[in-house]
Amino acid sequence: MRYVVAAFLAAILIIPIALPASAQDQIINGAGATFPFPLIDTWRVEYKDIKPEFDLNYQSIGSGGGIKQFTEKTVDFGATDAPLSKKEEAALSSPAVHIPETIGSVVAAYNVPGVGKGLKLTGPILADIYLGKITRWNDPDIKAINPGVNLPSRPIAVVHRSDGSGTTFVWTSYLASASPEWAEQVGAGKSVQWPASRGVRGNEGVSATVKQTPNSMGYIELSFALTVGMTFADIQNREGKFVTPSLKSTSAAVTAAAENLPAGDGSWTGISLLDAPGAGSYPIASFSYLLLYKEMSTSINSAASARSLAEFIAWAVGPEGQKYAERLYYVPLPDSVAELNMETLSSLTYQGEVILPSDKFSASAEFGGHAYTVAGRSETARAVSASINDAESVEVAFEGQGEVELTLPKAMIDGITSITAGGDEIEFEQADAGTATTVRFTVPQDATIEITGARVVPEFGALAAVALAASLGIAALARSRLYSSRAAP
Repeated sequence: MRYVVAAFLAAILIIPIALPASAQDQIINGAGATFPFPLIDTWRVEYKDIKPEFDLNYQSIGSGGGIKQFTEKTVDFGATDAPLSKKEEAALSSPAVHIPETIGSVVAAYNVPGVGKGLKLTGPILADIYLGKITRWNDPDIKAINPGVNLPSRPIAVVHRSDGSGTTFVWTSYLASASPEWAEQVGAGKSVQWPASRGVRGNEGVSATVKQTPNSMGYIELSFALTVGMTFADIQNREGKFVTPSLKSTSAAVTAAAENLPAGDGSWTGISLLDAPGAGSYPIASFSYLLLYKEMSTSINSAASARSLAEFIAWAVGPEGQKYAERLYYVPLPDSVAELNMETLSSLTYQGEVILPSDKFSASAEFGGHAYTVAGRSETARAVSASINDAESVEVAFEGQGEVELTLPKAMIDGITSITAGGDEIEFEQADAGTATTVRFTVPQDATIEITGARVVPEFGALAAVALAASLGIAALARSRLYSSRAAP
């Protein structure tokens, strides 16, 4: 899957297209979530080496502000840690797409003198703290799950985000799932009516307040907590395990949900990674999203700018952009989510014209009464036919030239050893995908390439074995008759 995404990116970043002169020095404006800002800013800097003319201006103002500006079409794209609600979708002048850009989690950060890492908390306890029902650190419910920890009898100074934020949406959604009382009295949202706590702006404000206030607690993004060195709690998950927030435990939470996501232009309102199954899953995890209008002329005034933004996002959510995630304490996107994103980007239009045209193709070959299909991607070449011969190889004829991603079922060919065109060897990369093999190579102009493997079609191998056995039997019979005739008087 990763090779498929890489081929898509190679095509869109290398192949020139006819665009107006304004494609030079493109300034793209975005606004929204504070959580992904360090990653987005790193992408901005690194992408400059690839496209020096690309300039990104991203305002880290919170998810609520980002959705507002996106809705008002004062920015080219928005960013949010919470998917659009039905009400927010209805307020848009044109349909939008969600593009997961990274994955994070929200932690319960605390500053309790004399209490180090590893304090254990549960969803119901956290809800009661924010409801004002649990007010002191040595509350019996907290003590019961933290034996041996010297908890003070000091009041808990509770801190929340005062700005509309996706972090708040994730946190309050978790509290609502853990506590019927919270769900009924407060609910979930980017901004809620807090029963009892102090409000400050941004992850920066919450972390600074918790650091400066003894016996305090607040919720912040894991990446921010790790960056500024906050102490945070282990949270009990649905399996009853107390899990430390980390990139590994956040990634574990994503695995179960990643295979059942809607299309980019579908409704993401109910998508949640909260309280995911698995003993090692951290229960407060979430995607962070980029928002684009599917018809990009809704908010962008030129096809050049639209393509420039789409190319940047394709790079950012692909392997090259995602390699910066872990070093900044973000969880990289699973391959299946990256592939979904590429399909979404391929569906974007500008005044009805596709911005990043589809690069998919397929060709079929028949052998022994069965059909076998090869599938691939390339912006500049396309398979027009395929055939299986009896020399342990598959031939694929192409129109055009350039980088190609080709996937061949193992029922057709397995153990690929070489790729040639006109007798000349072609360098290639390959990846095993379980029931298929994906190869990446550069095809010459209008060439027919021959792919050689250790085995071509199981039926052919069986027929070959039968034929060999038959030929050996005939040869043995002939030798026997020859010896008999020589021995005769």
